Amino acid sequence: MNRLSSGALILSIGEELLDGRVMDRNAGWLAERLRLLGVQACEMRTIGDTPGSLHALLAKLDGSVPLILSSGGLGPTVDDRVRLEVAAAAQGLGAPGHERAARNASAKQLLVEIPGALDELEAIWGRQHDHAVPRFFLDQGRVPAGAVALANPKGTAWGFAVKLPRGTRVICHPGPPVECHAAWFGGGRDQVEEAIGGAKEIAYGLFHTVSVPESTVEAKVRDLMEVGGNPRMGITAHGKQVTLSVLAIPEAERSAEQVLEAMSQELHLRLGEWLWGRDGETQAEVVVRALREAGQTVATAESCTGGGLGAAITAVSGASAVYRYGWICYANEAKHAELGVPMELMEGEDAPGAVSPEVARALAEGARRESGADWGIGITGIAGPTGGTEAKPVGMVYLGLDGPQGSRAVLRQQWTRAGRSGIQIGTVRDSLELLRRAMFSLPELPERRG
Repeated sequence: MNRLSSGALILSIGEELLDGRVMDRNAGWLAERLRLLGVQACEMRTIGDTPGSLHALLAKLDGSVPLILSSGGLGPTVDDRVRLEVAAAAQGLGAPGHERAARNASAKQLLVEIPGALDELEAIWGRQHDHAVPRFFLDQGRVPAGAVALANPKGTAWGFAVKLPRGTRVICHPGPPVECHAAWFGGGRDQVEEAIGGAKEIAYGLFHTVSVPESTVEAKVRDLMEVGGNPRMGITAHGKQVTLSVLAIPEAERSAEQVLEAMSQELHLRLGEWLWGRDGETQAEVVVRALREAGQTVATAESCTGGGLGAAITAVSGASAVYRYGWICYANEAKHAELGVPMELMEGEDAPGAVSPEVARALAEGARRESGADWGIGITGIAGPTGGTEAKPVGMVYLGLDGPQGSRAVLRQQWTRAGRSGIQIGTVRDSLELLRRAMFSLPELPERRG
């Protein structure tokens, strides 16, 4: 596989990143794009907007880092110095002072106009202002002399790519994520392909599990994760979701896609019922698609998740074809009045209580009955951080499911380390998994006790 000799440096620029006011959403995204082209990010670095800081970094490069991908610092404000500092570095000049450079004719010559860009920027400015467009706004349509412009149809700041004297290729993208993505596809990707000698045949897949610990998943595939093997595998966990990443390259007798497909089959053999989806799809998308294909519908009755399950389902385009009704019933009176949950189940000395398998099942049955849906899901639990007891601790959640094969309830004790929101998110994931397993006639979601 033809890789850059020393990988790539991903550079994020902006005081707002250093201050923690804005989360860096570009570095990881760019690293993933590089990986899909067969290039490994060797380092990620964040710098502020201090004058000269970028120029100083670039001036120290000795050519051992062949590729830099940056994001940020290309807007119209006074702290957007990337164009001038990269231009100066590309010409082997000292770092320009931003305000002085803007007034200095020789410094202006470091930047050249992108054909047609200034007319477009003037039109954009004119639609929002009644005075002449300033130079600093038009500078977004200028790039260092000798640079290749990267189109940005989602914003006003063009990206660019230029080579430094010692051979490093710098590819600069705007900071807002949607604009960073636009500039990548507007020419940034082409620049990387040129640097590595063309696109490489690589296949990449993500395989998702849920409701089982990372250690359990890892134990099933440990031998497949041998360092240096093909395909190369990684494992990450986010809450209850565990994802296996698989990067395949071609072999003598197999294409990259064939290598990936062989691993896909092996993972399905080893992980079976735990695997619920691939690549960018969500649990809710898998469930909505299954409901649509089966011509079935679902309704929800939620207590401790406060509508989180309904929100996850309706976030999927086309959910209106399968999602009938949703109830958020916190108070016992609401559970009784809206869904017919008997008060004697929730109140009284001998009652199992609102957080119980009986009430979870009654909520599911009530949601299905009142909505006329094929499936009903009921959720009741203690999201915390208060309200727990020794008998019913924080994180105790019962899930009820009523469907064509009858009703059942399952206890899923949620981990409390992630706090209230973590308990709610985990419960939504378990609820979707409960329904998915029932629809595909998979083994029932097992109970999990504290």
